[in-house]
Amino acid sequence: MTSVINTDQKAHIIRDDKEAIAIAHELAAEFAKGDSERDQNRRLPAEEVEKFSQSGLWGITVPKEYGGAFVSSATLAEVIKIISEADSSLGQIPQNHLYMVEAVRLDGTDEQKKFFFDLVLQGKRFGNAFSEIGTKSVNDVQTKLTPDGSDFVLNGRKYYSAGALLAHWVPVIASNPDGKTVVAFVERDAEGLTLLDDWTSFGQRTTASGTTIIENVKVKAEHVIPHYLAFERATPMGAIAQIIQAAVDVGIAKAAVRDTIHFVRNYTRPWLTVI
Repeated sequence: MTSVINTDQKAHIIRDDKEAIAIAHELAAEFAKGDSERDQNRRLPAEEVEKFSQSGLWGITVPKEYGGAFVSSATLAEVIKIISEADSSLGQIPQNHLYMVEAVRLDGTDEQKKFFFDLVLQGKRFGNAFSEIGTKSVNDVQTKLTPDGSDFVLNGRKYYSAGALLAHWVPVIASNPDGKTVVAFVERDAEGLTLLDDWTSFGQRTTASGTTIIENVKVKAEHVIPHYLAFERATPMGAIAQIIQAAVDVGIAKAAVRDTIHFVRNYTRPWLTVI
């Protein structure tokens, strides 16, 4: 399992949209240098992810009243697009972290917001344990959160857990005793939580998207968010994930066009040059 590095270091606090975009460009120039080598050798980008979150970019959607910049959705998309053009895996990894920041913003208590937003601004990263295999639909959540005194116990198995291997906390989508979908935030070193580096793919090979096994993991009541509430009223919850994914795809497309132009200009015969 890949270890998380520099866990005690405090992240930079980004103050506005302009600074967020400027820092994204700086990081992208650095990340692009090792993109192909990381993908070819499937080297998980632990150091790069650490620099990414320490830059403050993983905290740019924290509300201003809790110390964040709360950048616009356009700026968020621009940041992810810039990083994804340099390395699409690095652009993909924070998607679920940012999704969880929005989940806390929408349905966390004030105490939960203070606690989790402070973690984010420190540079702590959220992974994810959302997807399951073999269910009837995405709403058919088999991972269960059951009462255990004043707290809970969590059991289940998840796949495609992008970023979990490089996270400090792993938010888990689960079904509560009422059949409602909740998010249980679990620290990555929690007893009973196992993260497997078994992700295989063609492209985006370094998103750390392995299997998560959850066996009798204890969860504090204050670490559970009633996620179902975000879908019982009009909220931007689903749109946040979609805009980030769209930004990743645009970044990939821009990189493909850029590389094609470079190839045509430098490696084709002059009479074949069309761009």
